[in-house]
Parts: sequence; structure tokens; C-alpha cells
Amino acid sequence: MSDFTDFLIERGIISNLMKRYGINVRDNEVNDFIHKIVENLSEIDSKEIYHKEKGDDHSFELDIMAKLYEKDVPHSQRKIMGEFFTPIQIVDYILKSVGYIDQQDIENRKLIDLSCGSGSFLIRAVKVLLGKLRKQATPKGNSELTPEQAQMIISKIIVNISGIDISPVACILCQVNLYFSLFEFFKIIVKENKDYLIPEFNIINKDTLQYNFTNKYNYVVGNPPYLFIRAIPQKHRKIIEKLPLKTNKGQYDYYQLFIEIGIKILEEGGALGYIIPDSLLVLSNRKIIRIHIYHLTRIKEICYLGLGFKEPVVSNIILVLQKEPREKERLNNKILIKQSLKNDRSESYLKQHDIGKWDYNFLINLTQRDINILEQLNSGFPKLFDIMKDSRFRILISRGVELGKEGEIIYCEVCGKNLPLPKGNLECPECGSFLNSNSVDKIVVDGISKESENAYVPFVYSLNRYVIRNYKYIKLGVEGINYKNHEIYKSKIVIRQLSQENMICAAYDENAFTSQSIYNLKIIQTPVLEFNQYYLLGLLNSHLLSYYLIKSFSSYKRLFPRILIEKLRSLPVKIPESNEEKGLANKIIDLVKKISISCKKDDNLYIKLQNSLDSLIFDLYNISEEQRLYISNFIKVGKKSN
Repeated sequence: MSDFTDFLIERGIISNLMKRYGINVRDNEVNDFIHKIVENLSEIDSKEIYHKEKGDDHSFELDIMAKLYEKDVPHSQRKIMGEFFTPIQIVDYILKSVGYIDQQDIENRKLIDLSCGSGSFLIRAVKVLLGKLRKQATPKGNSELTPEQAQMIISKIIVNISGIDISPVACILCQVNLYFSLFEFFKIIVKENKDYLIPEFNIINKDTLQYNFTNKYNYVVGNPPYLFIRAIPQKHRKIIEKLPLKTNKGQYDYYQLFIEIGIKILEEGGALGYIIPDSLLVLSNRKIIRIHIYHLTRIKEICYLGLGFKEPVVSNIILVLQKEPREKERLNNKILIKQSLKNDRSESYLKQHDIGKWDYNFLINLTQRDINILEQLNSGFPKLFDIMKDSRFRILISRGVELGKEGEIIYCEVCGKNLPLPKGNLECPECGSFLNSNSVDKIVVDGISKESENAYVPFVYSLNRYVIRNYKYIKLGVEGINYKNHEIYKSKIVIRQLSQENMICAAYDENAFTSQSIYNLKIIQTPVLEFNQYYLLGLLNSHLLSYYLIKSFSSYKRLFPRILIEKLRSLPVKIPESNEEKGLANKIIDLVKKISISCKKDDNLYIKLQNSLDSLIFDLYNISEEQRLYISNFIKVGKKSN
């Protein structure tokens, strides 16, 4: 590596790159950082690199710059920018999945990484392209490259391989990575022509979201930044939301904007391959980008990886798309679903047109039996939100007090009011001022004196299925705290956002307030006497609706999803209409009341009653014996894994 380091210094490459990317040579911090990395290159043994590259140790990361960058830049700083570098086996897998292989006509096709960082994807793409260009230049396999052939190869790479990154330092590191990948070719040229002007590669230092792309590409690959809207500075957020994009609406994440831009700059038939968070699959805030993908591309592959990085930031998938304007081709497309990078029995296929039936959720872990059951429930019964729109009914769903269950608040001297204690930095979300840690207080307490009875009300601190486990007290009338309408806390069902044993956790409560992590579901008006709080509580705590929730909103993880209000509203709810159905509903109501008492005293009786309840609900929803067994076994497995 010392030869390569000398090459960079003697040719003035680093100083030229710093000028190109607008880095002031007097900026000692950046200067020292870049030169430190270049100096560290001399400590890396080139022989070890080539040995590892040719061997089977796929855990070795050839992207030297990324390794040094990760070492020298703290995780917390890279997280702020959404920067995480990609394991080499994932890079290679994505390149292969989009068809960037030497069997294709890649020497005449263009590839770009829209968030190239130090160049992990680009140097591996260069490696593939080099292999093909070298074969073409030396068909016999033994002849040495001439300087002219080496120059031709470098020119091809400059034309065909591009990257863009918002960080000038990352752009420099990417350039250095590419120089290292092609160092052998530069040596051939310089040996013959010492005056050869070393070219720079097509690495653009711009904000991808605001860049005006004038070219189309055959391949878009990469690991786009993961930044949720809350982590984006307000000033930059306003700029993003004015951009001429279709998915920069609502609670967006950076990566969905990179998907939209990637599709936009693809040639027709071109392929996109990204590693991104699995939140794309079913999260309601990502529906806008799922619709965009569904209507513009053939979804070629979704590979579920889980935690694909050393630093467990998020759970990941690999997404492979092909730009396709023909609707028939898109709808008839079969999506390859994989649970690992290896080719194994876990592979399956989904029809792309089914995604439209599932409200554009990418439910990648459904069997045909699951699909049949979900279609039966979705087509045969109204959703809760349909009933809420029916004028004959009045049903409310609301979160509790906008406060954590510990009741911690803090006073903002600038705003002159209290607010819930923020997570992380003590900064007022309204005015941005610094908050004094000495101003922290608690308005949820374990007990109260007689003198305080008028100032406090009961507060649901924790609950299990059918029963409130622990009550505390919350102080009323604290300025700045959003308590909501007090009426929502009377005679209602309370539902945890988190599951209990991988099932919906709901209970009945008379008049206690709740925190924001608990939903309050209240039937105010109903024309059907049997359609009451206890009946609805039985449905919510049934195996059937927990199965539905998991399969409809979290099938890719096989775990229970965090319940959001829109998921509750999407549950299929049977309204008892016939005399037979009303008879079943009354039995359900009686069982729920018995279970609410027995679950505190006798586990065996509780299990027996719950099984009877599930049987009645299966009858009500016309679930066959075979389907019942399948659903019950699924729930049992979920309980064991919880």
C-alpha cells in the first residue's frame, strides 16, 4: 500500500480532490482527518487484501475507506447523517440481483449510487466491469495490457460508473477507493507516459434530493440514508417538502425519497437494488412509496435480512425493482421472496397484483392458506372504520393523555408552560429552547392523600388481557398537558400498543385516565343491543383478530406489530344481525365477564373459558375446522417465541 500512498501524494491527487470538493486546505480538522486515512493506507497489507478477496471469507470488507471511516467517525455522528456502510456480501448480492454481471452488456450500460459514501457499491461494480473489459482487451488471457488498453478501460469506467454524495469527505474517500481499485492500470500507463494526467472519476458532491439529473441509468444501486422526518432539521424539511416529488408527504423517511428518485432516473427496463429498512413493507407511513413502486415497477425481489449490520440500527430488506411502464407486465409479475442471501427452501413467490388487494401492504410471509383466510375476512365483514362511518353507530378511538406512563413533565420558561419530558435532548419541541433538568416534575403518583382527592383521578398504569393490573393517580389541570376530552375515559375498552404473549391485550375500565401508549375504544351509540363493549372486547382478545393483525401488518417478522390506531380501525368486525348471531354474541358477552373475573384467580379456568370464547368467535366468522386449527397453532407458536 505504500506505493499507492506515494502515488496519491506525488501526483497531488488528494490536494486536487480537496480543491474540487471545496474543502479549505486551512481547515485543519478535515485536512488532518483525510491525511490520517491516507497515511493509514500504508499500514494495510495489499497481499492480505487480494488474498481475502480471492478467498471465501465474505465477511471481509474490501472497502478500505469505509473501514477507516467507520473507525474514525463515531457511530452517533454517522447515525445523525443516516450513514451506514454496507457489508461486502450484501453489495455483491445486490449487484448480481440487478443483473450487473459480466454475462450482461455492462460495458455499454450506466450505473449510479445515489448515496455512494466511500464507494462500497462502486468499487465492487468496477471490479465486475474490469473483469469483462480485461477479457475483451486480452482475449487470449495471457497477454499484458498495453497503456492504450489501460486508458480505454479507465475511460469506460469514468463514463459508466457514477456516484453522488452530500459529504465532500465521503466523495474524496470514494475517489481514493476507485484509484486504489485501478492502481494497477495507472501504473501501466505512467510507466510509459510519466506526463499522463490522472483523471478524476464521476463522483458528484451534491444533495441527491435537490440535484437535477440529466442522464438516465440502467442500474441504480446503494444503501440510501435512513432518516425519519423527526430527525431531519426543520429548515431542511421545508426545502424537501417543496421539491417536485410525489412521496415527500406526511411522515416520510429519506430512503423513500431515494427510491422515488432512483425509479425516476432509470431507463425503461432498468433495475434498482437497495438495502433499506423493513418498515417499507407494511408501515402505514410508507404506503405512499409502496403505491409508487406498485404502479411504476415490477418488484423483482424482496429479501428479508433482519439486522444486516454490525451496528443494529434497523431491521433490513433488500429490494430489487425493474422499471416497467406496461400495467399487464406489472400485475402478472411474480415477486421472489427470500429470508436470507442464500438460495434455499425458504424461497417463495407472491403475485404483484395481490398487493393491490392488500391495500398496498407488502405481506411477504403469507402462505396460500393465509391469503385465503385474509380474503375471507376482508371481503365478508366490515372494517371497524366502516362501522364508525355508519350514522347508526357512534364509536370513538383515542389515545390517552399525551404523556408517558411515568407522568414526567418539564417546564419551559420561554413558552411559560409544562410539556411532556422529551426523549433524548432536553429541548423544547415548540420553541427549541434548552430545558432546565431541575424543572422536571411527575404528575403520576402511586397514592394520594384525602386533601388531594379533588386534584387527582385514577390512572391505568399497566394492564393484562381482560384486567387492569395496576392503577396509579394522575394530577389534573396542569397547564400545557393535553388530557383530551374527559368523556373518552368513561366506560371504555383500553388497549395496549404492545402485545401480551404475541396477542392483542385489551381490558374493560370504568373511569380511569390512560397514557398515550394506551388506546381508549368507546361505543357511545349502537342500534344492536348485543354490539356492546364486552362483545367488542371478546373480539379484540380473540385468537382470530390477533392472527389477522399479525398477518396483515407484520407477517414479514412473524411477530406482533405495535398497534397503531389505523390498524385497530382496519380490523374486520362482525355485527351480530340474525337471531342466531345475537345468541352467539350474548354467549360471548357472558364469557368475557367470566374471564375478566377468572383470569385473576384460576389459570386453568381462564384457558378453558378463552378456548370456548375463541370457538364461538370462529363460529361467528364462519371459520372452518381446518382454518381454526391452523390459526390456533399459529398463535401457540407465537406465544412460545414471545
